[in-house]
Amino acid sequence: MNHDLSTAESPTLQTGVYPPSFCSWRLVLGVAALTQVAVFMMGLGRLSTLDLNWFLSITLYAQSLALACSAGICITRAWIRRMTPRGAWVGSWLIALIMAFSWSYGAGVVSSVLGFGPGRMGLPGFMWQSLIAVALVGAALLRYLFIRAQWLAEVTAQAEARVQALQARIRPHFLFNSLNTIASLIPDEPKGAEQATLDLADLFRGSMRRADRMIRLADELELARKYGDMEQRRLGDRLTIEWRVEELPLDAQVLPMILQPLLENAVTHGIQHSTQGGKISAYGRKEQDSLVITITNPLPDAPPVFDSHEKHHGMALRNIRSRLSLAFGERASLITHQDDTQFIAVLNLPHVENTDR
Repeated sequence: MNHDLSTAESPTLQTGVYPPSFCSWRLVLGVAALTQVAVFMMGLGRLSTLDLNWFLSITLYAQSLALACSAGICITRAWIRRMTPRGAWVGSWLIALIMAFSWSYGAGVVSSVLGFGPGRMGLPGFMWQSLIAVALVGAALLRYLFIRAQWLAEVTAQAEARVQALQARIRPHFLFNSLNTIASLIPDEPKGAEQATLDLADLFRGSMRRADRMIRLADELELARKYGDMEQRRLGDRLTIEWRVEELPLDAQVLPMILQPLLENAVTHGIQHSTQGGKISAYGRKEQDSLVITITNPLPDAPPVFDSHEKHHGMALRNIRSRLSLAFGERASLITHQDDTQFIAVLNLPHVENTDR
C-alpha cells in the first residue's frame, strides 16, 4: 500500500471531512478535560513552589481561554463550512489563535488594572505564552479529531458499500419475484397489479437512500409494510403478517432499510420453506429511551435447502449489526434467538427525536 501523504489525504478531502463545530456540549466538555490535563502538567513542573491560589487562577484562566476558543469556532462554523475541507481545519486552528490573542490581551489588561495581572511590561510575554499553549494544544486536538473523522468517514464508506452490495444481491431476486407476481395479477386484478407496481417503485426508491441518513420511523415502517404486502401477494394465504406497532413514536429517527431485511429474513428462512406457511409478528414498544421492535417467524419442520441467494441472508443480519454499531455504539443492538419452532429477532434502538419540527 502506498503511504505517500498526498495520496493518503486525498480520499479524506474528497469525502468532505470537516472539523466539528465545537457547539456540542460533549466536545466542549472534552476540551475542558484536555485543558485541565495541561494545567496539571504545568503544575508538575513547579511542585516545589506550587500553591493553591496559583493553581486556581491558572485553572480559571485556562478554562475561560479554552471556552473562548471553542465559542469562536462555534460562532464562525457557517463561514468555516464554506471553505474546502483542508482550509476548514486550518481555519479552525487560526480562529482559535485569534480568540487566544484577543482573550489573553483582554484578560491581561483587566487583571493588571485590578492589581494582580502581568502588568504593561509582562503583557507581551503573557500573551505569547497563551498563544503558544493554544497553538500546541489546539494543533494536537485538531489532529486527533481529523484522524478520528477520517476513520469514521472510511468506516461509513465501507458500511455504505456493504449495504449497496447487499442490496445488489437482493434486488434482482426480489425484482424477479415481484415482476412475476405483478404479471400474474394483471389479467384478473389490474388494480392490484397497479398497486403492486407502485409499492415496488417505493421499495426501490427507499433502498437507494444513503445508509447513514436517518429517516422517520413512520416512513421506515411504511416501507416494511409495502415489502410485506408484496410478499403476501406472492405467497397468498401462506403468509400472514401481524403488526402491533401502535406504541412506537412514529416521529422518531431511525436508519433506513433496517426493518425490511429482518422481514425478508423471516419470509425466506421461515415462511417460504414451510408447506403450510405461517404468521410473522412484528411488535414494537418504547422502553424508557429505547425503541424495541421484535419480529418472530415460525420455522419449517424440515431443515430447508437454501439456494445461492438465500445463503447470503446471514450477511443481512451482520450488516444490520455493523450499521447499528457504527451509528449508535453500544446503545443499539440486534439480538436473535432460535428454538425448535420459531426464530426471534429483537431490534433495540435509541430513541432519537426528530429535530426538524
